[in-house]
Amino acid sequence: MDDNQIIKMLFERNEQAISEASYKYYELCKRIAYNVLDNKEDCEEAINDVWLKLWNSIPPEKPDSLAAYLTTLIRNTSLDLYRKKNSLKRTSDLMSTTLDEISDMLPDSMNIEDQVEKAELVKIINRFLETLPQKQKLLFIRRYYYFDSIRDISLRYSLSEGYITATLTRVRKKLAKHLKRSM
Repeated sequence: MDDNQIIKMLFERNEQAISEASYKYYELCKRIAYNVLDNKEDCEEAINDVWLKLWNSIPPEKPDSLAAYLTTLIRNTSLDLYRKKNSLKRTSDLMSTTLDEISDMLPDSMNIEDQVEKAELVKIINRFLETLPQKQKLLFIRRYYYFDSIRDISLRYSLSEGYITATLTRVRKKLAKHLKRSM
């Protein structure tokens, strides 16, 4: 079933739409959730929350891309669950490492939550991504949006882990400069 049909079913309040969305996008949602949460039970909780959020948000929302809409929902839901579960402890898991990579590139004085609204930061980063060559953009998105491991990115694009690490380091430095100029 195509995305437009699923969205139409959601507008008609047909519960079969959730089953169709799950059939089509469950594996994608699971991969993103697992990259963030690294725990099967938490992953399932996040995915179940996403189906409810999908049901409650369409209508009134009418996304152009159901896949993009769902990946944003699962990513944000997983991040929220991760923060909730790890608020009192500091772990050394993949998610913490990935978040540390991003925070290290920001100027010391920058506190994203206090100084910049999330929407404005997203616009700035999107403008920056538009300036990158396609390969750098893909590597950045796979790592910092989908939270793929360096190894998974290496396998996906047949690139060495060293190349990916070096490229991401250069891109983070460029982004830090871009953020300083834009803020």
